[in-house]
Amino acid sequence: MIFGKKKKNTASCMLMDSMSKVLAKGRVESRQPDSVRVKITEGNVKEVLRVNKVQIVPSQEDTPAVLGRVIDCDDNDVVTFMTLRELKGETVRTNLRMPVDFTSYCYPLSGPVRTRAAFRANDLSGGGISFYCALDLSPGDLLEVVIPITKVAPLLLKCQILRKGGSNGEYTLYAAKFTDIIDEQESLVREAVFRAQVQHIRDQRAS
Repeated sequence: MIFGKKKKNTASCMLMDSMSKVLAKGRVESRQPDSVRVKITEGNVKEVLRVNKVQIVPSQEDTPAVLGRVIDCDDNDVVTFMTLRELKGETVRTNLRMPVDFTSYCYPLSGPVRTRAAFRANDLSGGGISFYCALDLSPGDLLEVVIPITKVAPLLLKCQILRKGGSNGEYTLYAAKFTDIIDEQESLVREAVFRAQVQHIRDQRAS
């Protein structure tokens, strides 16, 4: 598969607290060196207003994320944030983690067992995945996982087990980080996580 960068035309952003919990989705109305104005388009504006510091993460990869503090909110749910600092690098996007629920397959690359096995995803970010699997894996083990929820064809990504968690019957929870992932693949994963965040907000509003 040949990947190509596509520049997003949208000014959408995700608003999160300091623990990267999603508060709302918004649209950037204006951006100045010392402030950002965001129209809340999904979620409850009150959730944003009660948080001291808010991470503003644009969907466009070429626009830096910032940490802001609420200084004003008008009757149209447009919130003005004072910019506290720019969130450097891709860490904030990489750590944008979302609970997910899908079944897929993994292919161990090390260890005594090299056969394909099914797994149930637990959460996903641009930097890694946690999942339940019946395989007996150890920290440091390498495997390939199929991520089926991206907009294009499913991605086959190499990852390394970081730690082993608790068990759920015959299945064990594992946390893994992606390795040898190229920028385009990471962008596709982050986009899938971003969409899952938006759907989560909509589900919360509907419930």
